[in-house]
Amino acid sequence: MTLSFKRFTSRAAAFVLAASLAAFCQALPSPTPTPQRPTAPGTVDADKSKMTPTGLAANGGSIAKDLYTNSTYGFSMKVPPGWVVVPSKNPVAPPANAKEAALMQAAQTNHVLLVMTENAPMKKSVERKSLQVVATRLLKTTAPNEGEQYLIYSKRTARERNMPVEYQGDPKEVTINGNKFWTIGLNQTTEGAVQHVEQYVTTQGSILLQFMLVSPDENGLKDMRPWIQSIVMKPLTEKPAAKPSHRKKPAATPAKPAPAASSN
Repeated sequence: MTLSFKRFTSRAAAFVLAASLAAFCQALPSPTPTPQRPTAPGTVDADKSKMTPTGLAANGGSIAKDLYTNSTYGFSMKVPPGWVVVPSKNPVAPPANAKEAALMQAAQTNHVLLVMTENAPMKKSVERKSLQVVATRLLKTTAPNEGEQYLIYSKRTARERNMPVEYQGDPKEVTINGNKFWTIGLNQTTEGAVQHVEQYVTTQGSILLQFMLVSPDENGLKDMRPWIQSIVMKPLTEKPAAKPSHRKKPAATPAKPAPAASSN
């Protein structure tokens, strides 16, 4: 691996990590609902008729009987019963004058596939357990240990840039239902509170998938691990290209000979 590629990977990993954590924080709902004015008789309450899109279906996801399935990125996993899907925003690329702007535009595209949180409106967002899934489409050939490289450079860059993230130890390889993942623990400081995070990374073709468990305490992470253990990866299939037709043309019907002229 060349030095220039190392710098490229480091900056890319740092951006994806920071954007993922920021998207997670922005996606959490307010701890208390916004009061609404009563509706006048005979009128339609426009506020209640409008639903904030969660982005679930737009990114290929669906939930049925506490099972999340993503047809676009080819995986499924069990999700916590009773938890709610909250609106999420895709990570925003750096502004045009930022050093990473041109780099990131050529590097990857990020999508927040799923953000779920405890259905506990009386708790602050930092006091709730949460689950987040992020997909990153890489525009380079993925290595067998792509997940490990991503976590190593994320850890290094977070330290170099004094990000409010403290990694615990080094990435570890784990196998979940026959598929290789890399995982690491970290503590994230948000709104003055420390949140405990377990991050799991794997690749699906040219896609880097991140699964993040977030809890206000370490015991909460233990309760959430069975959902990570339920992840099943499915091969991504592409529609086969239309094959040229090899149907034989029907043979031409031979012309009937003209009847012979009769002699008198």
